[in-house]
Amino acid sequence: MNDASEGVTQGRSAVSRVSPDKLGYIDAVRGWAILLVITAHTGSRFPELPYPVKKLTNFGWHGVQLFFIASAVTLMLSWSRRTEAFPAATRHFFIRRFLRIAPMYYAGALLYFLVDGIPGEFSLAQLLRSLLFVNAWHPEWLPTTKAWSVVPGGWSIGVEFTFYALFPLLASLLTNARRAAIFFAAALPFAVLANNGAAAGWLRDYEVQAARNFLYFWFPNQLPVFAAGILLFYLLRQGPASVSRGTSLALGGAAVLFCIYIAGLALGISYLRNFTDPPPIFWATLAFMVFVYALAKGPATWFTHPWVQRVGVLSFSAYVLHFLFIQDLPAWSGGLIDVNATGLKAIGMFVLLWVGVVACTLATASLAHRYIERPGMALAARWIAARRSARPAPPDKLAVRE
Repeated sequence: MNDASEGVTQGRSAVSRVSPDKLGYIDAVRGWAILLVITAHTGSRFPELPYPVKKLTNFGWHGVQLFFIASAVTLMLSWSRRTEAFPAATRHFFIRRFLRIAPMYYAGALLYFLVDGIPGEFSLAQLLRSLLFVNAWHPEWLPTTKAWSVVPGGWSIGVEFTFYALFPLLASLLTNARRAAIFFAAALPFAVLANNGAAAGWLRDYEVQAARNFLYFWFPNQLPVFAAGILLFYLLRQGPASVSRGTSLALGGAAVLFCIYIAGLALGISYLRNFTDPPPIFWATLAFMVFVYALAKGPATWFTHPWVQRVGVLSFSAYVLHFLFIQDLPAWSGGLIDVNATGLKAIGMFVLLWVGVVACTLATASLAHRYIERPGMALAARWIAARRSARPAPPDKLAVRE
């Protein structure tokens, strides 16, 4: 899922204090994030994929956390450049966020309705929960309990909007690295307490796997990831202007190797934890912080290749659309892609489907970005400009004295 960055384009001329490479690295981060997500969801189509490969593909689950970190960094960048008072800045923030996400999300809801229909009976309440972005607030509102998803993968967008709701307050309170570090340090115990407290009731009402899945999805469990992104913003701003190519590659490579290690832990992990046993999501978040730092501070490498950056630009539309091709491309292939293959053949079929999904997703995402996402962003800009121009001019001081 792509957070739709807050003013990335606007900020390209004002971010030298954060990165000598401007914000191309943010697009690259989103590119890697969507490729991770596609990898995980493609792997899920192959029940007989060899177990070591399955563990690696399952690490793609954490691509959403990479999106969340990029979201927090870019929103903090934009908020730090605001020139308006808090009330106006907050109103304009919500206008931009809604019109950046909602048009494509609603288009996705219509698309999946036309292609897949509705599983079971139509639920107006579930439709409204999804369209209002509160679908990740309760186990019965997510597919973990076989609820209608409306938009596949919509849980992460609901979590993102919860972060949006809190962001102006968080950004106004977390005004330096020390505060951000304290918040990050407090977020994990908060997640542990929230998960274990909620589990006490939900494990009585729902199947164990459904309750655990929801506890992974919901906002308290993802809060440490957003907190990490806010802290990373200050580390980027206060750190050295750049690092050497070798250091950048070493940091990025170390993060990737650590992610592979975390992939080995990804299956069978309970999200009901204690304070001394953080879940893989926490370790993956730390690795992603190192990875993003390396991309931001280092010179251009293959990690920030222009193709990866282009994928990142399309990543939100790609997130919404890729489920369609993962679901239907095997059938459309006329039997060429066998999702029930075993052994080495299963690996080959996985690679074939992955390539097909990436190609089809990016082709359609290019159109969606041009004709849905960009008009939504332009509408937000016009709306905000109109609000600013409609504000009454300050009274003339001389006239007041007279």
